Amino acid sequence: MTAFTLHKLNLTGPSSSVRLTRSEAELLKAFTKATNAQLNFAALDKLLSTHLSDTSAKAALQVRMVRLRKKMHACGAEGSVIESIRNVGYQLFEPIDIQ
Repeated sequence: MTAFTLHKLNLTGPSSSVRLTRSEAELLKAFTKATNAQLNFAALDKLLSTHLSDTSAKAALQVRMVRLRKKMHACGAEGSVIESIRNVGYQLFEPIDIQ
């Protein structure tokens, strides 16, 4: 496991640091507070103020997760960092220290 640090909107990993959007930072904070670092669709819906019953909102969530994964890989993450859990939500697989 790679160690990551989130300070305000900056995510720092073993190889570099990237700037996150406010919603990306809020997502990572919510993942770290959630049981098993898992967020179900209802929690994501509430956190992001979306309506995931809408197809376009689900697509937007998928895009958001892809971008967040890319930023984590740019910081040095390897392998799966955030995975989709079918009919449940998403799970984070990297420890993040929130400062």
